[in-house]
Amino acid sequence: MMKDATELIRALTGLAWPVFAAWVVWKLLPEIRDIVSKRSFSLKVGNNELTVQQFTDQVVETTAELQRQVTARTEPAPQSQHVLRRILWVDDTPADNAYQAGQLQAMGVEVVQTESTDEGLRALRRASRPFDAVITDMGRAEAGGFDPDAGLTLIRRIREAGATMPVFVYGGSGAMARRDQVAAAGGDGVTQTPSELFALLGGVGRFPRTAT
Repeated sequence: MMKDATELIRALTGLAWPVFAAWVVWKLLPEIRDIVSKRSFSLKVGNNELTVQQFTDQVVETTAELQRQVTARTEPAPQSQHVLRRILWVDDTPADNAYQAGQLQAMGVEVVQTESTDEGLRALRRASRPFDAVITDMGRAEAGGFDPDAGLTLIRRIREAGATMPVFVYGGSGAMARRDQVAAAGGDGVTQTPSELFALLGGVGRFPRTAT
């Protein structure tokens, strides 16, 4: 029975984002069409006129709050009540993670994004304040060309340097199939969905603030 309940929670958590995203698109379709057709940089929401940037910021903050609530309901509060303040995110295409990074920032988390293993390690060495967690993709373009094991290399080098903060791999199905290798290298989890990523981060510590 407990296993069935756990699976149900995971399924609902995974569905939260697609359902919410579809709802947002449906509700805002006229405004989106207006922006595309008029190439305007503002839109009217209710009785207020907002710039596209203001509107985007509000959407990010609203969905960040939804994500925080989903995480809080599906993950037990960390025993230490540690606060998740800084995250290092290593990915050669940081734009792919812009929305998730924006959500974290809306929740009070500082996100430092780098594009290679060497850049990530330099950021760790030069950090004036420690990072609470590291997120990495699995395969990425490095100085010598594409490296399908870049995520594993980063994890190993972090552990060789004596750093103990959690390291999570955020990638596609290929990364998911390498869970055992990630664990053997010293990684703390692998996921390919935003909801699971936020759940993993929620297990590290509570988010600094709630978006309002």
